[in-house]
Amino acid sequence: MVANLGLTKIARHGTDAPMRSFALRVVSELARGSNSRQALRPAAHLSALLMQFARHGEAACLGEIFAEMKRQHLLAEDILDVYLPQTVRDLGDQWHDDQIDILQASMAFTRLQTLLRELSHAWASDRVSSATGGRVLLMMPSCEQHSLSAMFAANHLRRAGVSVKVLLAPTGRQITEIMRRSRFHGVFISVSNLTSLDGCAAIVGDLRKCDDHSTPIVLGGGLVSGVIADIDTSRIADVSGADIVTNDIVAALQFCGIRQFCVAAE
Repeated sequence: MVANLGLTKIARHGTDAPMRSFALRVVSELARGSNSRQALRPAAHLSALLMQFARHGEAACLGEIFAEMKRQHLLAEDILDVYLPQTVRDLGDQWHDDQIDILQASMAFTRLQTLLRELSHAWASDRVSSATGGRVLLMMPSCEQHSLSAMFAANHLRRAGVSVKVLLAPTGRQITEIMRRSRFHGVFISVSNLTSLDGCAAIVGDLRKCDDHSTPIVLGGGLVSGVIADIDTSRIADVSGADIVTNDIVAALQFCGIRQFCVAAE
């Protein structure tokens, strides 16, 4: 859906500074939370402002978004864990419903990706300590349509104090090489839809060849968000070969033997 059309430089031109300023204000001025708020229902007006920014790149929207977040007493985490993911889902729905074309979708996703990057950098710069948890490898199959879901996962893990190595669309040779050179507490694979399960299974197969089942493999992402019963997660695990299927960061980290992490995961 949203392939790399060489639009990154276009979308970034003249917009990085406002996004960087917005990110620093979010991280430095808004309150932080210690409990998960992913069940928070997004406010329609704030969601509309984020969509307006994604679609049109209007820097003035960022000021309005920040003011609205302060007015609603939202946490800094809410923009990362609630509003940005919801905007990504809404954009996907608009594209599937032919409300926007592939060029408009690509530009919108690129803006959100840049905004997420700036928020992640601001968060990392604000940290006073280094990673306190374990070390994980985060991968995404080559058939995934965009990398935002993996970026959300990496951001959440890093805020929890976990060191994350991201490998997008890896080849079997790349997997073998990184597993030979490095040791991880776990491997996380982000999958957004059923069509990516074959690619996920291929990644798991390559991991098993060089790791002999010693490193736990966790599958999460948009696909897992859509399951309706435990039997669905069991089927996903059977097809993919993953050890555990979950979007629960705490459960995933604990499954990998990582017991020490920051409040961002709790």
